Amino acid sequence: MYVVTGGAGFIGSNLVEGLNRRGEDDILVVDEFGDASQVRNLAGCRIADYQDKEDFLTNVERSGLPSGTSAVFHMGACSNTMIEDSRYVLKTNFDYSKKLLLACADGNVPLIYASSAAVYGGGTSFIETEPHEYPLNVYAFSKQLFDSYVRKEADRISSQVVALRYFNVYGPRETHKASMASIVYQMFKQYSKHGRL
Repeated sequence: MYVVTGGAGFIGSNLVEGLNRRGEDDILVVDEFGDASQVRNLAGCRIADYQDKEDFLTNVERSGLPSGTSAVFHMGACSNTMIEDSRYVLKTNFDYSKKLLLACADGNVPLIYASSAAVYGGGTSFIETEPHEYPLNVYAFSKQLFDSYVRKEADRISSQVVALRYFNVYGPRETHKASMASIVYQMFKQYSKHGRL
C-alpha cells in the first residue's frame, strides 16, 4: 500500500494518477477535502481508501502506519503563502510532518515529502544548505523548519527520506488553488479572458 497525503490536492492527485498508470491502486489517500473541487481531482483515479488527515494522524500515533505500507508520499500541506495564521501553518506543515517522519522511521518505511523552493526566499543561490535558505513567509519557514529537522535527525533514521524541493509547479488539477495556482495557470486564465498578458 502507498499512502499519499494531500492526495486530493494538485500534486497529490497527479501522483495518484501516476501510480495508477504504473498499475498501483492499493493507495490510501489522506486529505481534508476542505474544498469540494478537490474531490474532482480524484475523478478517474483508483484508490483503496480515504482518511481525513486528522483521523489518519490519530491512527498513526496510536498504532503506527497501516500494515503493508510500502512508502509514504507526503504531499499534504498548507501551501497558501499569503496566510497569516502561523500557528495553523506550523501545525500543519511542521508538526504533522514531524509525526509522520517519526512513524515512517519506526516502521522503516520510506518517506518522500514535498519541500519547497520557497525556503530560499531572499537567498542569493539555490544551494541545499541552511546558510543559503532565507524564508520570507510562514509557509517557507515551516518548510525550512521541517527540512532542518530531517537533517538533524538523519543519523538516527534508517528509513529512506527524500525531500523534493518544488519550483513553480504547474499542470492539471491546480484550479482549486485559486489565487495560489501557478503563475503559468494565472497567465493562461488572463490570456484566455483578455487575449493578452
